[in-house]
Amino acid sequence: MVTLSSGGRDRLLRLTETRDATFKDIDTRSVEPFNLDAVVAPDKERAFDPVVVFGPTDAVFMDLPLLRGDEVPYTSYVAANADPWSGAVAIYRSPSTSGYELNTFVPARATLGRTVFDVYSGPLHRFDKSNVLRVALDHGALESVSEEALLNGANYAAVQNADGAFELIQFQMATLVEVGTYELSILLRGLNGTEGAMRDPVPAGARFVLINSAVTALNLRPDEIGLALNYKYGPVSESLESDTYESTVYAARGLGLRPLSPVHLQGKRDPATGDWTLLWIRRTRVGGDSWESYEVPLAEAAERYRLHILDGPGGAVLRSVELTVPTFLYTAAMQTADFGAPQFNVSMRVAQVSPYYGPGPAAEQLTYDYQH
Repeated sequence: MVTLSSGGRDRLLRLTETRDATFKDIDTRSVEPFNLDAVVAPDKERAFDPVVVFGPTDAVFMDLPLLRGDEVPYTSYVAANADPWSGAVAIYRSPSTSGYELNTFVPARATLGRTVFDVYSGPLHRFDKSNVLRVALDHGALESVSEEALLNGANYAAVQNADGAFELIQFQMATLVEVGTYELSILLRGLNGTEGAMRDPVPAGARFVLINSAVTALNLRPDEIGLALNYKYGPVSESLESDTYESTVYAARGLGLRPLSPVHLQGKRDPATGDWTLLWIRRTRVGGDSWESYEVPLAEAAERYRLHILDGPGGAVLRSVELTVPTFLYTAAMQTADFGAPQFNVSMRVAQVSPYYGPGPAAEQLTYDYQH
């Protein structure tokens, strides 16, 4: 680099070539100094691919009755949550502690939580406006819906009692009381035949599961009902041998096949003969929501009932009868054989019987002769 002074002006030149002959021949190029300055720019950090470490997966295996009526009736369900969420959870199954095979994938993160206070039983077949259910969620959010949306199936949830059974509920109002904690009110209780899961109380800390598309059906066969099978579950991106996989033993009960308990139990006594006519109305687990049909579908291979005559409310069974119609004539002679004399009130317990599942939940009633 040289500076050439000519005509009162300095020019910066870069010598590119020289040749020696009679005269020295020189080739140069002009240079602009600012083109040689370093460019001022922020330091660029080197990008690294983040390493995601998955923690344990929380999975809830659930025996649930039919919800819509078109599900596989003998299946069970699983809901899963993890932080961070791996994108999907793989469920493996084996009859032993080895030889696990893939059963299903849980594609979405479930809305799971725990109850904050004790939960008490409530009325059936109408709104429970007395009880308020407070739940703290591990993930997700809840929202209020209109009454019309509620009656069309919105805001289904399951609450697990200490025995492991789930009560299905619906809630119309969801009020956020603190971060991740909601108060649920205007409830429908014991839905789809789960009234038997109510307790007084279900203690605080009970499982809460929002029933939505994240709840996934297991792939089960009818002959696997009641079998205790080994399950492993964890991130779909990890191998079965990874420490991120958890395990459990679970036996499906096939509650989709369980008949519902009868309703409207009553008895009519003939004052002339002393005979009791005992009656009840069956419910159905499939297709019973239509107001247009004359009778709800049977949903069983045959209509069967098991009737117990009791020695008072909650008492010992004095007579057991298998029936194919929802009525029974309890004669005065039968009463004398059971009690020693005709009775002016009768305690009965009746359950519908499925050829596949067996007896469903029973309903109990003490009938009175009001004319006596």
